[in-house]
Amino acid sequence: MKRLTIILITFFAAAAAGSAQTRTYSDNAAGTFVFGLESYFYGESGSLDFEAEGTTFRASIGADGVFVGEQQLSASAGDVVIGIHDFTGNKVPEFVMAVRAEGSIGVSVYSLETGRWTLLKTMTLRSAKEVRVFRQVLSMRQGDVLSSWTWHGGRFDYKASDGSAEPTFQ
Repeated sequence: MKRLTIILITFFAAAAAGSAQTRTYSDNAAGTFVFGLESYFYGESGSLDFEAEGTTFRASIGADGVFVGEQQLSASAGDVVIGIHDFTGNKVPEFVMAVRAEGSIGVSVYSLETGRWTLLKTMTLRSAKEVRVFRQVLSMRQGDVLSSWTWHGGRFDYKASDGSAEPTFQ
């Protein structure tokens, strides 16, 4: 009985602590390539409603691009994930837009500043298949190399498991 109690306590503690990295049934059903966002939408057209600083926003993907309210963030649509995650830890979610095209993934993170969404950083990696988000870290794997961007000190810092420099694309 004691062993069963320990197993159950361990199971529930692990389930509560590790939910941000877990693929859910809806992740698998949608076929998304970004995991760990607090809330997201993945598809060719649709929307996501969320709250930031007491205001409700509607983010949408459509033929004309990606919008948050009336503000256009991207002119292209297609294989796009939109979502929210609090990277900065200020209890105001950042808006995340990930685009998968031509063998690469680009992730742009926007912060709400005086009522407008302002780009914090765009992170792009070729040959990446998926993006993982956990706490203040966004990571992508390219072959055997894990690339991570961590929010601290007011910016995203890059680190690769092989020590390489942050990739830049023109």
